[in-house]
Amino acid sequence: MTTTMTTTAGGPASTGASSWPAVGIRVLDTGTGRVAVVLLLRDASGKVYTEGAGRPARALLRCEGRREPRWWAEVGDLRSVR
Repeated sequence: MTTTMTTTAGGPASTGASSWPAVGIRVLDTGTGRVAVVLLLRDASGKVYTEGAGRPARALLRCEGRREPRWWAEVGDLRSVR
């Protein structure tokens, strides 16, 4: 879970408490347009994480609401969904 605080400009400022994204959160993969849940994270060296990763490069996703194969997506293509 990332902790945020509000800046004087009204926008969120991350305190750096954890990495983005995190396992278990819902995201929009802008590359495919699908909403999914993050299952695993992988860093640039290929190491796989079941929890937070310092600098994840890719995320293994499971499509929400449909039975489709899981896929790896670039972290830069993911947006948080509530």
